[in-house]
Amino acid sequence: MIFPLPREFDENELFIIFSTIITWAFMFMLPRRLSAVTITIIWTFNVFLALTADITLTVKPYELYFTIDHKTHELFDVVLHFITYPTLPYFVVNSYQHYTPKGLKFLFFVVLWGGVAIALEWTSVQFNVFTYTGWKVYLSFLVYLIVFAASIWLSDFVEKRYPSKWNSNSLNMKKGSASQ
Repeated sequence: MIFPLPREFDENELFIIFSTIITWAFMFMLPRRLSAVTITIIWTFNVFLALTADITLTVKPYELYFTIDHKTHELFDVVLHFITYPTLPYFVVNSYQHYTPKGLKFLFFVVLWGGVAIALEWTSVQFNVFTYTGWKVYLSFLVYLIVFAASIWLSDFVEKRYPSKWNSNSLNMKKGSASQ
């Protein structure tokens, strides 16, 4: 098997299972404001960022943290990277498309979501999903600000070319009201 099963099935695997179920339930319950193309690109972009960070920061010479139970990857690392983690940037971008904050409101929006991300990360540390060996939570906060801003920029870029039905309707309403 490419990714082995966990050596021990304990609180970190349970945390990943429950958080995945909860976030996916919210994804399907809340209104979707993004096109399928945008969701796919944002999802892939964030999987790539998470994997790049883990590949870079969890190996020698840095070894700043590791995930799950040990320094080698297992099946739940794949679930965490590909299924659980990308839901948060999805919620950020989806809610941005609803509220479309500008100026200082945009800054507060990203900082608020950075705070949500830090709270979730802190909780996952309590369940031993992450073990810090040199990493600090405030570094994650800075990374989340950049990642969320980049995800929002990317979603705006993609939505201009492949708008969701929700964004298409609002654009048509704005065009219609401007021409009257």
